[in-house]
Amino acid sequence: MFEFACGCAVWLAVLFAAPVAAQSILPGAGIAPMPSGCPGGGQSMPPPKYPTEIYGASGTVTLVLDLDRCGQVDQLWIETDSGYQALDRAAIETATKWRLTPEFRDGVAVPSRVRVPVDFAPPSPQQLADHQARAQAKWDLVWSLAQVPEVAAARDGSVDGFVPDASPMDEGSATELLSLMDGARREGREVPGGELGWPAVRVTNDRGAFQWLLIEDSHPAAPSLIRQRLVSDGKKSFYASRILCGAAKPSDCAKLEKMVRKWPRQQPGDPLPQKVSAPPRRTPSEHPLGRSRLVPEDPNHPTDPAARPAWQRG
Repeated sequence: MFEFACGCAVWLAVLFAAPVAAQSILPGAGIAPMPSGCPGGGQSMPPPKYPTEIYGASGTVTLVLDLDRCGQVDQLWIETDSGYQALDRAAIETATKWRLTPEFRDGVAVPSRVRVPVDFAPPSPQQLADHQARAQAKWDLVWSLAQVPEVAAARDGSVDGFVPDASPMDEGSATELLSLMDGARREGREVPGGELGWPAVRVTNDRGAFQWLLIEDSHPAAPSLIRQRLVSDGKKSFYASRILCGAAKPSDCAKLEKMVRKWPRQQPGDPLPQKVSAPPRRTPSEHPLGRSRLVPEDPNHPTDPAARPAWQRG
């Protein structure tokens, strides 16, 4: 739905720093060989992918990385965010896979801390206009399919947890559809049994426009899928659900549907807009450097002991 082609210009200024007070230096450092006893390969810093859902946004997120003696990222902080969570996440997800040339002291590789500003440059006005036109054309198709008849709401504004979806599911058995979702399953989130009445895996895509609940393994109704589709009745948006049960016994499928119909009521959102627009910009905030696990504390640059890294290995 929102699979739009775009690019980002990423300026990476890599620095080798004093133990705690990381300072930027010019690009081009990091040409020394990797130390012995480390995994093969050299420095690798692929740029992050620009998150297409906020195409047109720009900003710089400054990351601070702790490196081990092999140049691998051990933990990571956001020192200054970009103003957009999506840009911050893109930078973090990529930086966790980076490998830099480690710092050498007296010819010996040592753990170090580095600062890397990652700049997401804005597209040109023409690129932005072309993207908006493509996005709107695709959204026009999606928006029309997402319109449903009005659904009655309770006095508190809530609607039934299970609103039947008249839109058919892709053709195929539950087993066939589950096999097609292998890749998405790996990105899914385990749902505890108490939340839905049984263990499942929730897979969300297209900005949450679709949610899939995959029911497998030991559940009597397995294999089954429940598709939740974000729809709008012109006054509010909510999820409509459709069940595809692959259980051998019809009674198990009937039991599954009965459980789904008892889902807690859902609180609707605003009606789906007809025009595509970028989400509002957040106010940038400062994130203090946390204590490094690899290098000693610098008394001249104390850190916040309550600070926690945005990511850490292991």
